[in-house]
Parts: sequence; structure tokens; C-alpha cells
Amino acid sequence: MSPAPRIAVIVTTVGRPRLLDRLLLSLAGQTLPPARVVVVDRGRRPGTAAVVEHRSDRLAVHHVTAPGGTSAGRNAGLVALGVLEASAVERPSAIGTLDAMLGAPAPRPPAERTARELVAAGPARGMVALAEPDGFDVVLFPGDHTWYPPDALERGARALEAGADVVSGRMVGGGGARPPLGERPARIDDRNVWTLAPAESCFFRASFLRTAGGFDEGLGAGCDTPWQSGATADLLLRGLRAGSVLNHAPDIRVFEHDPDAPPAGTPEHGARARHAARGAGRVHRRHYGGYACARAIARPLGAAALAFLRRRRPEAALHLHRSVGHLEGLTGALLPAPPPPAPPASQG
Repeated sequence: MSPAPRIAVIVTTVGRPRLLDRLLLSLAGQTLPPARVVVVDRGRRPGTAAVVEHRSDRLAVHHVTAPGGTSAGRNAGLVALGVLEASAVERPSAIGTLDAMLGAPAPRPPAERTARELVAAGPARGMVALAEPDGFDVVLFPGDHTWYPPDALERGARALEAGADVVSGRMVGGGGARPPLGERPARIDDRNVWTLAPAESCFFRASFLRTAGGFDEGLGAGCDTPWQSGATADLLLRGLRAGSVLNHAPDIRVFEHDPDAPPAGTPEHGARARHAARGAGRVHRRHYGGYACARAIARPLGAAALAFLRRRRPEAALHLHRSVGHLEGLTGALLPAPPPPAPPASQG
């Protein structure tokens, strides 16, 4: 009988201890519990360290402080676990940085360093001695707004044993924020990767992450470029191009509820969609041909026109934000936009 796979969990949080505690409790109650949990604290708000200490009697859990975006936090966790070398971390390209200058983001303070810089500078708080001699086989990236039913990790590990490099489960909940997609098993490709494989639902082989090089820190929520989403799709598309096998298994469920998400139909909801669409457009520019890129602009634009004719103004505005955001990501030229709302727990 083969030994059970060693599972590592990397959680990025923006300082929401009550939600984090719900997730850690669900991990402690797994039929196949994780061998290691790393909590990457992006928010530096009080409460996170206390929750980690409180749950350390039931979990091998460690607290890492890594300022920056979601992608930088996930990479910091991978480096801390020994899954990735710091030199393998995906950084923004020079072209992407030049394009991003049009968005005039605030400069990153010197104290906010990437995973690569943290390791190059020497041991940092929570960044050493996490990797076991035998390493880890499977890695998960839940957000602090998600949690698992008791058999989720066992089901995910079993699905990977069937030969996939990445398996995504089905997101459940969200108050209707996420469309009810992915109810049937499917092979993930470049057409459905956006809907079937959010990072929070995915089970990654550690070997896949080593080969792909981790998350691009120039994409995703909280990064220092205008491209505030798309890091997970970019990672999976790189894997697809390299011949990796990605499957969707709807019998694996991941629950989600973010009480801080702006309600649908509000200006804040539209603003978040606009900034997320910029990242999606940037990923389309990297990975897709002209037809798919044109479709990314035209499809939400058509939906906006239809909603406007039906006098559904908030819905029309939402689709228009998505169309314009895709255009901005594709061209690198940023148009006036509402400021982004408070950064979500994870979006990438």
C-alpha cells in the first residue's frame, strides 16, 4: 500500500481572523489532514498570529508575514516550504512594467519585498525550516474566505492519483457571486480554465508548480501593477502549453463566503470587475490569438448593450466594465476608472 500523499496548504489572508479560524478548523477536521499549513499574512492586522497559535495544537501551522499581493504571498509560501527556489519565481516582465506605468500605481515601499528578495536577504520571520526531508506532494491555495468539507483533501489527493497534474473542485456558496458552473467532470483547457479552475478550488502536484515556476507576481489581487487578477489562469495556461493534464472533479467541494465582497449591482462591484478584467486582458494578450482576444472585448460589450436595452442599468455597467477592462489589459493603455475597492482575500 502506497503511503498517503503529503499535503501542504498555503493560505493568504488580509487579516480576517474569524474567517481564517473557520478555514483552519476545516483543515484540522480532514480525513486526510495536511502535513503543513502556512498562513501568509498580507494585512499585518491584529488577530492572525493569535488564531495561528490557537490552532497549532491541532495543525502543523506556521505564520509568515509577506507584504505584497496574493501571488507574492503564495510564492513566499512555496519558497518557505521548499517547493520552489526563489530564483524560479515569476516576476513582472519589463514590457509589462512599462505598460503598467500608464496606471500610475503607488511605488512599492522598500520594506515590501518579493519572495525572491526575502530569501536573498536571508532568513526572515516564518521563512525558514518549514520543508520536511521528504518534501510535499500536493499543494493547495485556499483564501481566508473558503473552507472544506471533511473529505475534500482525501478526494483531491485521490483524483490526482488518476494521473492529473492539477485537479479543480467545485466552488459552493458565495451568495450567488460565482456562476453555478462545473457540475460535470471535464478536462480543463484554455477555453474553460477561467470558469472551472479558480485557485481556491485547485489541488496542485508540487512537481507541476516546480516546473511552471509559481505565480507571476505582476498579476493578481494586491500586486503593484494594474493587472489585479489572472495569476492562476496564467499559471495553468503555462502548464497546458507544456503538456500538463488538468481535470475538473465536481465531487470535490470547496465552500466560499466573503462577507466583505461588494454586493452585486453596486458601484464597488463594478469597480472590482473592472480591475479584475484588466488582469484577464493581460493574460489573453500573453496566451491567446487575435480571435479570442477580440471575443473577450466583444462578448461583454454585446451583453452590456442587451442589458441596456432591457433597462438593466447596473448589469449593463458591469458588462461594460469587463469589456473595457479586457481592452485595457490587451493594449496596456489605461482609461479613467473608479478606484479599486479594498483588496479581496484572493483574486487570481
